[in-house]
Amino acid sequence: MKISFYLSVTFFIAQTVLHLDARIGDERLALEKRLLRSGGYQYREENVLSNRRKGMPYVKFEEYFPDRADLRIYYKTVDGRKPLSKDIKTSSMLEGWNLHVLYVQGKSVMEVYRRSEIITEFEFIHLLNLQSGSSFWEKKSDKELDENEFSTFGFDLQRNDKLLRAKKIGSNAVMIFSSGFDHLIKKMIREDQMENAPSSTEGF
Repeated sequence: MKISFYLSVTFFIAQTVLHLDARIGDERLALEKRLLRSGGYQYREENVLSNRRKGMPYVKFEEYFPDRADLRIYYKTVDGRKPLSKDIKTSSMLEGWNLHVLYVQGKSVMEVYRRSEIITEFEFIHLLNLQSGSSFWEKKSDKELDENEFSTFGFDLQRNDKLLRAKKIGSNAVMIFSSGFDHLIKKMIREDQMENAPSSTEGF
């Protein structure tokens, strides 16, 4: 299963990078360089990281992430000012943005943008535009998927080329992710459940 999974991941990342100029599919170094120029800061302290991960929709699926997956969390001020290490607090989020990025084979496959306050309609549209590439976003949910399509995270929007999906998380967070990654994780979960079904129902 692992070998097949890695081959599939390689395929959908290659598709994203070859056909689009979008954020999902970016290499980690390119993403971090762009972010750090805009006042970005990478959280490194374990207690801070643990706090920032609380309530994130991806947490309960982490056991299905590939071994080489790398989750990083960043902070960005609203005005581009570089934050000081002493300003970073464990329990409370500073004014600005937290960005959660999951890298697979060094490229972004999932990004969660969390604001310290309500995300405005204009900020939401701008985040989608950053990820539009040469395509455009449409309102579509995971309830409208074909029989052979799956979704782990659920979504409210899908790009017209079907390569990216997005969903709002409450009033202050947006999750944007690769459709291929979303599909593959759900497929792995379903295969795991099918494999465990006989033993879990044994004795009835």
